[in-house]
Amino acid sequence: MISHATVLGRAHRLMQHNCQDFAAAASPTANIAIGLVCDGCGSKFVSDGRSHPSQNEMGASLLGQFAIDFLNSKLSYLTHQPSPDVLEALLADLHLASLTFLHHLVAHFPESTRRQFVATRLLATLVGFVHAGETAVFFWQGDGFLVVDGTVCQLDSDNQPDYLAYQLLQPNPCQTNFQLAFVPQPEQIRWLAVATDGWSAELLSQLEEPRAALTLQRWLNVQAQQPGQFDDDGAVASWHKQENCEL
Repeated sequence: MISHATVLGRAHRLMQHNCQDFAAAASPTANIAIGLVCDGCGSKFVSDGRSHPSQNEMGASLLGQFAIDFLNSKLSYLTHQPSPDVLEALLADLHLASLTFLHHLVAHFPESTRRQFVATRLLATLVGFVHAGETAVFFWQGDGFLVVDGTVCQLDSDNQPDYLAYQLLQPNPCQTNFQLAFVPQPEQIRWLAVATDGWSAELLSQLEEPRAALTLQRWLNVQAQQPGQFDDDGAVASWHKQENCEL
């Protein structure tokens, strides 16, 4: 079972801002599951003494939708379970394709306004997973959370995420892939998840119970009403192993 959900944080709700997080999941074949989340940068952009508000929910949605569609399309054509080498190459292709996609979005902006557009529209993290039977891998650029059977790993960037769209402003030819972490003994895991930094480790452990997408969204809406939960936006994508299912 794969599910995903997003919730508007309390601070953004009070300021009447849009949710800047994005989540998506897909199952291109019976034995492959994909999940990812994106978090748009909320910082204002200051130029020439003027402050410009962030609308990076646009970048989170565009980048996230492009990435899930790319992986879903590429993995749907596989006739056998992908090896770690195949997934590593595929994610390198996704990294390059995502950069090309972002470059096309800004190609016709004049240099004088390009930096502002990137900084206020396209800065977003990307954290995801691919589970394919005997292989499972997390991939990311930026901060968030990785979860395997309740064990939570926080991707801490000291509040300075390395957004993919930074490459549009200061290209780094050495950065050709996302950061990767292959899951040991993936055939034995029961569930995994990725989440944006609006979550807490304690709350993520409660995802152990499998929930269909609508049920997960309703549960998340209730959690967001609790004091101290989700001052910031939250997004999550999860996979749970089902009985009598290869996944």
